[in-house]
Amino acid sequence: MKKKFVIAGGITAVIAVIGICWLKRPELLGNMGNSYIEKTTLTSGISFQGDAGRRIKFSYKSDIESGRLDMVLYNSEGDEVYKLDRAKELECFFTLGNKDTYTLAAECSDFIGKYQVKVYKAGW
Repeated sequence: MKKKFVIAGGITAVIAVIGICWLKRPELLGNMGNSYIEKTTLTSGISFQGDAGRRIKFSYKSDIESGRLDMVLYNSEGDEVYKLDRAKELECFFTLGNKDTYTLAAECSDFIGKYQVKVYKAGW
């Protein structure tokens, strides 16, 4: 009888942990990526709604063969609010200042290579 309670308690604990992990998982706000084999100069972007005080997470990978690639976050007025560091791989966080529509822009200049970036809601 005691063995059944231990097993039931173990199963309940596992279900609770899975449930908490599922609830705490980051929510994807958007993603973009491209690959260019010839020199390319252009800007691509993704937009998302953000609340004041909301932490967001950027998950970024790139393989830059030549040229320049800047990842810049703009508010709805076109003001730069955050610029991701240049890196081959990067995960970083930023706290939004205002409730607004934000745009993450991939600004390519004579760029050859590829990149992938995802934006998530992070914990408060």
